[in-house]
Amino acid sequence: MGVETERKFLVRPGWREAVVRTHGVRQGYLSDNPDRAVRVRVTDGQTATLTVKGPRSGAHRPEFEYPVPLTDAEEILARLCPQPLVEKVRHHLGAPYAGWTVDEFYGSNAGLVLAELESADAPLVTELPPWVTEEVTTDLRFDNARLHTAPYPGWAAPATVPSPLCDPTDAALVIFDNDGVLVDSEPVANRMLAALLTDSGFPTTVEGSIRRYMGGTVDRVREMIRAETGRELPADFQQRYRERLKTAFERELRAVPGIVDVLTTLSERGIPFCVASSSPRDRLHLALEVTGLAPRFGQRVYSADDVLRGKPAPDLFLHAAVRMGVDPARAVVVEDSVPGVDAAVAAGMTSIGFAALTPADRLSRAAYVVRDTGGLTERLGLSVRAA
Repeated sequence: MGVETERKFLVRPGWREAVVRTHGVRQGYLSDNPDRAVRVRVTDGQTATLTVKGPRSGAHRPEFEYPVPLTDAEEILARLCPQPLVEKVRHHLGAPYAGWTVDEFYGSNAGLVLAELESADAPLVTELPPWVTEEVTTDLRFDNARLHTAPYPGWAAPATVPSPLCDPTDAALVIFDNDGVLVDSEPVANRMLAALLTDSGFPTTVEGSIRRYMGGTVDRVREMIRAETGRELPADFQQRYRERLKTAFERELRAVPGIVDVLTTLSERGIPFCVASSSPRDRLHLALEVTGLAPRFGQRVYSADDVLRGKPAPDLFLHAAVRMGVDPARAVVVEDSVPGVDAAVAAGMTSIGFAALTPADRLSRAAYVVRDTGGLTERLGLSVRAA
């Protein structure tokens, strides 16, 4: 009989320097019963396995694993497994931590990082790495099958994150918000939102919409309206808003002045960058296409649709950092909204408040505040060419 012997731990920073190889993992469950879990896993988009696991007894549990055709696995994940899938990057560590792996989750479980030691003598190991914290081997909440149906952000206690240490001029990754930072969409979007709220019986000015709702999702607007008035927005509100916005974007949307120069210089310097936006995926891609920015980002485009919780939760920025293969502590976020700055702070990232439209004092939680792309260029250390 096959037996899996492993221990799981929460971690603190300090493990990343020992990484020797990394794999991307996507997996779903045909059964998430902890006594008879049935998992389908695709690794690096190249190999696939079917795994059956039995009930856990301490660090041990029965395990039977078989290779399956990749095309079959992809079809099972798409058609038979509940969505969203469990997605993570698995890091294999070398000396002095050979045998250890660290899983950085993204997507619906963004924010969770688990270390595993899988070996026959794992229960006997007493000398643990200094970056290991609480052992969660027998805590079923951290079982991947449970994470499939009860994702981590839905029950985890708020994390205590260290103060950002990253100097923006030494960033390993720059994460841009979209609306108001890359594209000059906030005046357009808030004009549409204010008009539609007013039409729906909730009188709102453009200025009021910018002040109260900028940087959030339509779901967040809906929640705020409900909390303040006890009334609901119309069921078709989001669809009508998207339709109006699409028409307006196609007619008048432009890139923020100077942002193309910033992106060009980052590319020339070899500094990775991406976009992480509260916008739905279709709206985000439309905005980048209309303004001509889409080719500059390629696939490095992340939306609130990718995670369980949008801003001000840290999930989206943590998701982006994992997907980009960068330690969150070395990422810099450029944001023009209060929820976005709050999300960056919660993710433990250095934030630059972009106060082109938002009053600078409302972005006071940001580590730095700039008023235009000229100030952003200076803050990122891009204004002086290297010798």
